[in-house]
Amino acid sequence: MKGFRTFAFATAAAAALFSSAAAPAEEVKLFNDKGFWTNQLQQVGDAAEKKTGVKIVPSPYSSPEQYKAFIQSSLSGGSAPDLFTWWTGQTFNDLVATGQIAPLDDVWKDLVASGQYDASTADLFKVDGKVYAVPLEIARWVVLYNKDMFKEVGISEPKTWDDLMQAAAKLKAAGHTPFEATVQEGWRGFIWFEELMLRTDPKAYNGLFDGTVAYDSEPVKTALKLWGDLAAKGYFTDPRSNEEAKDFAAGKAAMYLIGEWAQGIVEAAGMPADRIGAFIMPNVDPKLPSSIIVEGGPLVVSKAGREKKPVMTALNFWTSADGASAWAAASGNYIGNLKATPPNANITAINAAMSANKTAPYQRWWEAVPADLQGELVALLNAYELDPTDKNATDTMAKMQALNAKYWASKKN
Repeated sequence: MKGFRTFAFATAAAAALFSSAAAPAEEVKLFNDKGFWTNQLQQVGDAAEKKTGVKIVPSPYSSPEQYKAFIQSSLSGGSAPDLFTWWTGQTFNDLVATGQIAPLDDVWKDLVASGQYDASTADLFKVDGKVYAVPLEIARWVVLYNKDMFKEVGISEPKTWDDLMQAAAKLKAAGHTPFEATVQEGWRGFIWFEELMLRTDPKAYNGLFDGTVAYDSEPVKTALKLWGDLAAKGYFTDPRSNEEAKDFAAGKAAMYLIGEWAQGIVEAAGMPADRIGAFIMPNVDPKLPSSIIVEGGPLVVSKAGREKKPVMTALNFWTSADGASAWAAASGNYIGNLKATPPNANITAINAAMSANKTAPYQRWWEAVPADLQGELVALLNAYELDPTDKNATDTMAKMQALNAKYWASKKN
């Protein structure tokens, strides 16, 4: 009998052990509109499961419009998802205004105190002095360049606007188009506009977002004129191409003004990482301080999610050096963790340059402009990029300002 009891106890213990080992991990859904990153997000989710026992499961929607509708419907019903992605700018302010998003100041206090993040990173996700997100991505907008082409014509990374223009002239003379730039997917028209505004008048650039600077003002005229002059010199690729990253990878241009996230796409298109360099575009006005456009993708937690241990375990893994390194390796994205393995050498170089030059971050036009204006304004910028003449500049500014003035007048009523 004693032997039977011993056998039964051992069998039960083994069964319990087997049951525990075979039990599925706790899962936390990450709702998003980034279907193109599903596999990459899943790799991070698997890493989270291995490290913490909590698996992050991506739950993507096929389009931003469908995703926005889902989130807004959830908010209206008082049941925001536990963990989901969003956008910065006015849409982020509106999200926080629902009262359903958890502040994460205590999380950020620990992240900064541990030396993992710079305090300024949190500024991208602040509303009324409180922080409401961690980064899904932190992408600085830089100039990627073809090292082989630079070497061929004997140029190095430009430090001033004059250097950049001399480099462009040499590249053009050698038969290379200096800059890759298109209106692909209908949203890219703002890229050169925002950059030239920042490089000539950063104060006016910020003024576009609160209605204090008009789209037919002198700073905007200066930026469009400069843009048109570069186009007239033949410094841009065909703006109608729908293969922007592939074109750059194929050597159709020497430089590519884009978010750092694009390097992974360029590499996937066939351009080896060791042939790609990166620099911060210099200011047109050399007296201006160093600055850079920063795109911050927020990852938010609902107030209900904040009370769930698995959700916070998932969030804490995501922001950790292990999580940031896993995301960098899977997708090429950077989230600002200073102790993580950077996605590529160019990220490290830009970090060093920003530190050395005390480079100030500026929010990307796409997020900073009022959401109600975003679509119509970028459509006009796309049209200008396709026809960058003085006449079209005048028409573009007038149409943009008409929309801008109407919007801000409505806010006074």
